[in-house]
Amino acid sequence: MTCRRSGVITVGLAFGLGLSAQAPMLQDGAATLRKARLDWTVGDPPLSPSSMPSFEVGWGGAGSDGAYAPLVDGEGLGHGTRGWGLGLQGRYVSGGWSFSTTLLGLRDHGSTKGILQRAALAYQTESGWRVALEQTPFAWGAGLNGGDLLSDGTRPFPRLSLSTPEALPLLGRWQLEAFTGRLERNPPIPEWISNREARSAARAAGLDVQKPLLWGALLRATFGAFLEASLGTVSMEGGQDAQGQPAPAEAARTHALAEVKVRVPGLARFLQARGASLTVSREAAPESRARTLASARTLGGLQLVWEGWDLGVEYAGASPRPTFFVSQPAYLAGFSTRGDSLGSAFGGETTTRTVELGLPLVLEGRGRLKVVRTTAALDYPSGTGAWFLQTEAQWWTPTGRFGASIASRRNELPTSNARWGWTFSVFQAFRVF
Repeated sequence: MTCRRSGVITVGLAFGLGLSAQAPMLQDGAATLRKARLDWTVGDPPLSPSSMPSFEVGWGGAGSDGAYAPLVDGEGLGHGTRGWGLGLQGRYVSGGWSFSTTLLGLRDHGSTKGILQRAALAYQTESGWRVALEQTPFAWGAGLNGGDLLSDGTRPFPRLSLSTPEALPLLGRWQLEAFTGRLERNPPIPEWISNREARSAARAAGLDVQKPLLWGALLRATFGAFLEASLGTVSMEGGQDAQGQPAPAEAARTHALAEVKVRVPGLARFLQARGASLTVSREAAPESRARTLASARTLGGLQLVWEGWDLGVEYAGASPRPTFFVSQPAYLAGFSTRGDSLGSAFGGETTTRTVELGLPLVLEGRGRLKVVRTTAALDYPSGTGAWFLQTEAQWWTPTGRFGASIASRRNELPTSNARWGWTFSVFQAFRVF
């Protein structure tokens, strides 16, 4: 395989993250989602965004080489967003309105380009209704390798979002989130997707659908202080084929998720931890538009949080592998954008065993270490198995912060030597105000 070298600037610090941020700047959205998951385990209320204006400048880069290695919680760094250069990030709030953006100027392969990495124009009422035109990371599903339904491992795509306030029926507190957006034109067929050669041949034959519409809804219910359940669905439909004709209705695809999270205070007390929680979910991705949880992928995980430390352990089985056959226009890149999976970073057809550790570092730094063992079918493009390692580190400075992430993957192939791949990001940020 031809090696690829690329890079990305990492810029921006969401003002309200405080000292809990544990990821390079372009991963601040993912760090916010991670903190929300840990806060839920502990039982802390969600942290509201700061109402103070902020503005940062920064420089840095990111890149990848060799076999495909995702940057989990990376917001597309190294694959969906590449280059070296400068960036600006700011936020302004007035009344119920808020505006935030991250702009990058990147030098990549001899050319300079501007990228809108993140942006949001939102309005939230006092009662809790929120509507936004945004391009920000979000995760549906609590998996350590990205939410099974939607993850923060890809560069965010533009969408119109709506969320309701919590309703209080007799049985619990209920909240609904919904969105509609559109993916990019000519998405690359991911290196990790099954039947990649057949998909590439179908694209050469003009059977690929471009700029599909993506929409979804997630209903979340909280019962008492210890139980949260979610039921969600995401559908891909619409778009045009290579001849400009509308996509056939039969091309539509739907993923569904059911998830339950439970706090376990007894286990936390036994381990002298601040909090402990268990997660179980089922995610189905049939080769149709049917909303079903039959033939689904099962995930189970344990999250523990101490003062300054946290530990996550997870097992996720592989979803049944569908038969791939294309006789009419189809979404050949599957549920992906810019080569990264919209769901789990390793794809749903891979079995993963994951351990993730958050820890303090010297000089008041914060670090994170993730180890993943994956196994898959004999003809899976990324091999029958792989070892994956990702590390993150970040330090605060008098004028801002410095941080880096690096991921390495060793793929085991049945007919050749093992193949390596890596992805990284590094940054230096300076706060103006």
